[in-house]
Amino acid sequence: MSWEDQKAAAAANNSIKLQEQFVEVSGMKIYKREMVDIGKNATPSGQFLFLHGMKFSSQTWLELGTLNVTASKGYRAVAIDLPGYGKSDKPPSTLDQATFMLELLKAVDMNITKPIIVSPSMSGGYALPLLFQHPEAFKGYVPVAPVGIDNFTDEQYKTNQVFTCSIVGDKDSSMGAPATTKFGQMPNGETHTLKDAGHPCYLDQPQGFHQIMFEFANNVFQT
Repeated sequence: MSWEDQKAAAAANNSIKLQEQFVEVSGMKIYKREMVDIGKNATPSGQFLFLHGMKFSSQTWLELGTLNVTASKGYRAVAIDLPGYGKSDKPPSTLDQATFMLELLKAVDMNITKPIIVSPSMSGGYALPLLFQHPEAFKGYVPVAPVGIDNFTDEQYKTNQVFTCSIVGDKDSSMGAPATTKFGQMPNGETHTLKDAGHPCYLDQPQGFHQIMFEFANNVFQT
């Protein structure tokens, strides 16, 4: 089924509803979008937290159809506007990104049942400090050519046990290859390169991107 067909099917599901609200994190109001399947009383199969790149926001995942389709597959799907983006407050100059992420996970009730965190581009500045300082916060990690990969040593990558699924576009001439090299060192890491896709490969090749992401999730949430 094509991505457009998957989007249409999920959008036609009247039991899937969007909930939007602000949550308080590190003294800031952070905007959250969550897609909820009100027709299901069962515990979700797993949880996703979607971050975003510099030119984007949580709206990107909504418009792309990611939140709807993720919810339709039985997962909890949450996307936020990072500090200073979208509708969220601007961050203070003293903000510690790893601490912010820990407080965010608690604010969105993902601190006990761990999520897969999806982190494109700029959001690596938040996800990577968390990955190396608090790997226990992750069920899995989907980096999409994130920034900041060179801030950590090869030894840190080689010893980090988090299940990781790196996805990049073959036309991403700046971040693609370095990300594949770095995350390819992780003992529980897998790497994927999408053809005819640039830096935001999830926009260029949404079907391929989401297929890889959901296959990864199926394996991770069963472990």
